[in-house]
Amino acid sequence: MKKTQSFKDRYGPWSLVTGAASGIGAEFGRQLAARGFNLVLVDIQADILHEHARGLKRRCGIEIRPVVADLSKPDFIDKIRKSTRGLSIGLLVNNAGYGTAGEFMNTDLIEMIDTLAVNCRAPLVLTHEYGRAMIKRRRGGIIFISSTSALQGTAIVANYAATKAYNLILGEALWDELRRYNVDVLAFCPGATNTPAFEKSGARIDAVPGMPFMEPEPVVAEALAALGRVPRAIAGRDNRVIAFIMTRLLTRRKLITLYGKNTRLLFPVTKRLV
Repeated sequence: MKKTQSFKDRYGPWSLVTGAASGIGAEFGRQLAARGFNLVLVDIQADILHEHARGLKRRCGIEIRPVVADLSKPDFIDKIRKSTRGLSIGLLVNNAGYGTAGEFMNTDLIEMIDTLAVNCRAPLVLTHEYGRAMIKRRRGGIIFISSTSALQGTAIVANYAATKAYNLILGEALWDELRRYNVDVLAFCPGATNTPAFEKSGARIDAVPGMPFMEPEPVVAEALAALGRVPRAIAGRDNRVIAFIMTRLLTRRKLITLYGKNTRLLFPVTKRLV
């Protein structure tokens, strides 16, 4: 981003955020609204989504279009496309995520297929839909929310982690492909974050000594600051230090084994992650 160009001028006037009703997605809405962005907020949780949208509109005086959509459905894009017709979507935040914690062979197959649809198919479709318009305008930004679990095979959240690895690799590749069109792409990896979904998962953060635990506000602030600067970023200094030590200094075997041990402590029983 050019130093003389504001964030809104670079990526506005509209941003589309998925998984926008709560947690990290809701925080993206708050921080983008504070910067003057108009918002298309997408989530499956209708009541929470509309309440959040009303609050942002009241406080920030921006235009908001809440869209209730199930990203696991093959035709989800139809409803979003209809709601965004005529809008200049300059920033796409692929934040929505879904998954379960538990041993792979004991996890319901349909739930794992839905995880693939929400975490992989939906950002693929949305990026293809709105990225092409950004290329034509020669400006824009796309954020893929990945996870630190994507940095290695992670037992107990094997399918979820694999879907987040897809976001990580796709985001890095598109950073290279789209930069010649002045479109910035970021693959962003939060660690454990204090969200309603994380709380609902039953995760025992105190069972893993030294595991960093962040609030959504600094996570989102770091993501927005990293967009246009690097292809990939990890949220939080502690998470970055741990990732460096574990991925650079340990063998792959030890890395995967240690992450599996910690994840078994974090999720002692099978739970949904969202």
